[in-house]
Amino acid sequence: MKKTISIIAMATLCLFFSAPSQAQSITPAFKPVKIRGRIPDVTLTNVYNYETTKTNLSDFKAKLIILDFWTTSCTSCLANFPKTEELQKKYGGEVQFIKVTNQPKSEILPFLEELHETQPSAIPVVTDDSALHQLFPHIHLPHYVWLDQTGKVVATTTAEQVTAENVDYFLSNDNIGNMRVKVDMNNSKSLTSLLKKQ
Repeated sequence: MKKTISIIAMATLCLFFSAPSQAQSITPAFKPVKIRGRIPDVTLTNVYNYETTKTNLSDFKAKLIILDFWTTSCTSCLANFPKTEELQKKYGGEVQFIKVTNQPKSEILPFLEELHETQPSAIPVVTDDSALHQLFPHIHLPHYVWLDQTGKVVATTTAEQVTAENVDYFLSNDNIGNMRVKVDMNNSKSLTSLLKKQ
């Protein structure tokens, strides 16, 4: 009986002392970046379908970078993959799409291998991501973040705005023109409190 009580006491102490270190490990390393803000030069790890598995965002020399946030359970995200593949091939070095997911590579790589079995992908994918999700928090998917060559955020959009016309406009004018920007609503806040802030 005494042995059982001492084991329970030791286990409780272990949980107590390990809790602060776990809380520290989930502290965000990056603050969210708003439109027109510049992002830090983030090092991306777990990069696949690219020349290296670790790189910085600044290593992509394209005039426009579009981050495509997705998950395997998002059917709208998957439905847009052929369109982004087509745009990537069309614009080559001028535009760089990057697929970003926080799901582990053990789930993502077999999934993408099967998905692109007949037609290989031209787009790099980042798995196990936390940095880009911290920089660009969002609620609804698909979620696209448009970055210019200097790392400035020029837009956050839905899939409807990811078109050749909008890409052409940006490449010609270095801005997004009248393109509709996506705003994720936080459902935990009441509409009244949101209206008061305006």
